[in-house]
Amino acid sequence: MSPSKVDLEVLPFDHVEMYGDPDKDSAYTLSGQIAVTLVPPAGWFCDAPPADERFLLHSLVVTFEGQSELVAPQTGHASCRLIEFSQELITDGPIKLSHNWDQGSSREPARWFITFNLKIPGWLPASCTTTFGNRAREEPEVSYRLFAVARYREANPNPSQLSWRNLCYSSSSVPPMQVGRTFSVPVQINRYKLPPPQCLLGDSEFPECPFRTAEYAGSIQEGGSRIPFNILSKLRMRACVPEHIPLDAGSFPLLLKVRPHGLSAEERRRLHLNGFFVSAVQKERMRSSVSQQYAADWPVPPASEQPPNTPLRSRRRDTREYDCGLFLTPPPGTAAHATHSLLPTGFSGRIELDGADAAKASFDDPRFDDDHTWIRMRLDVPFRELLLDSQYLPQYADHPVPKLRPTEMGPILSILHTLEIALTCTYDMPAGAGSASASASTSTDPDKVVDELRLTIPLSFVRVPRSGPNRPVVESFTADCDDPLSRTGPAGTVRVKPRLIAPSEPYAHSLPAYNQLYHKDGVRREDPTPLPLYTPKKGQSAATEEDPVPSMTVCKQTPLHKAKIYSTPALPRL
Repeated sequence: MSPSKVDLEVLPFDHVEMYGDPDKDSAYTLSGQIAVTLVPPAGWFCDAPPADERFLLHSLVVTFEGQSELVAPQTGHASCRLIEFSQELITDGPIKLSHNWDQGSSREPARWFITFNLKIPGWLPASCTTTFGNRAREEPEVSYRLFAVARYREANPNPSQLSWRNLCYSSSSVPPMQVGRTFSVPVQINRYKLPPPQCLLGDSEFPECPFRTAEYAGSIQEGGSRIPFNILSKLRMRACVPEHIPLDAGSFPLLLKVRPHGLSAEERRRLHLNGFFVSAVQKERMRSSVSQQYAADWPVPPASEQPPNTPLRSRRRDTREYDCGLFLTPPPGTAAHATHSLLPTGFSGRIELDGADAAKASFDDPRFDDDHTWIRMRLDVPFRELLLDSQYLPQYADHPVPKLRPTEMGPILSILHTLEIALTCTYDMPAGAGSASASASTSTDPDKVVDELRLTIPLSFVRVPRSGPNRPVVESFTADCDDPLSRTGPAGTVRVKPRLIAPSEPYAHSLPAYNQLYHKDGVRREDPTPLPLYTPKKGQSAATEEDPVPSMTVCKQTPLHKAKIYSTPALPRL
């Protein structure tokens, strides 16, 4: 009689879905089962198993491990171990596994399932891969795995029985304790950013966006400009973008607000706004070893448990050239940078203001004496997922393809996104004052000088979950209006259209995460945008011209390369 073989298989129930920023004080659950299977022996030299077979399962350990790898020509093969911990599933003595085999021609394996529930730390980075060519091959960058090890023995061995096994191995007996191992099973970890509830958005500049609006201010702080410094330093510029941008949005809104602050009427008449230039880029910082700052911020294993001191169990397939010495890996601490443009090929990023737009963007207006009057320019900036032209994909069959990634600080690879804005202005120099600047001017008129006001702001690209309950959808439309500066006819309006959200559409979560409502100690967070107190109207059923109802002014630009110019507040006709 030959004993059966014990096979193990790890069966995780689902992926791990994390929300918000990485947090050492949070944890998520990873549940699953380990299938323990008794497989009868098969082969010419294998006897049938005993009719009544029993095993004692003494130990069953499930291990969760995570690692990060990067292969790049500048930094070679870099790897680090992110996490590794084990959990014993049998804590109250051995478990008896017994089975009565059917001695017929076919014998089905016997199977038992042992459940596990692991606590996954909330600071771990999301899983990601390196793509080669037209998604023909992918190699893991940040990956996680599960595997299990079991220790068992036969409960009633009978070595005195004759069998082909005993004849082949002479007097050797089966070891009293045997070990069974599983193959590693990949585990996917996703990280999402939940949009805040609509009640917390307040008076957002972009009501169609699911996240709050972030505003950045820019001004000239020192000299060195072609336009006189006392003129250009009084030009104020503010840029508004969403706080977070979904990766699958395709574009994001940009609102530029410009106003001359403290300039006389004559100086405002000489100052002109010609246009602006935008450029969105993705900056990648690659390292040959784990970042020291990352190791200080997060509880990664010490250097003694990192490769090469403790090798990784599983490695990428494209590291063999480095293993055999064909390619050399730079010393630890080596870093390299790569920059890719997010703008598609058909969008240059340069917006020229001419004709009617130039008249709307003129500073020659007494209404700019009001500190709340701004020139507003709204533009939808497109971005692409694949950061190169598709015609060049065949050249990347054996090279990583640059692609849009979430903004994050990783152990080996960090991704940053920025938006560069350059505002082009011209200034009509007074008579006799422009000769000194004529050689430095790019304009054909010797009395005009051209300069730029630059501003670089950070962008945050995130993943947003694509399923959840119903929530209203905010959509905007542009009303027919001759003059967008008119108070009698607004340039646009906003309406809320409730409709059923399909499970495949994004931004469908309506309930905020716990850490958005409460602190770590359980104290409720203060509402940054509280709702106003209810005050009933005193016999007034409709708004009058003396007390107009405030409305959001939205001007969608069509097509993407054309910006819309308007002012706030809405101004009367001249």
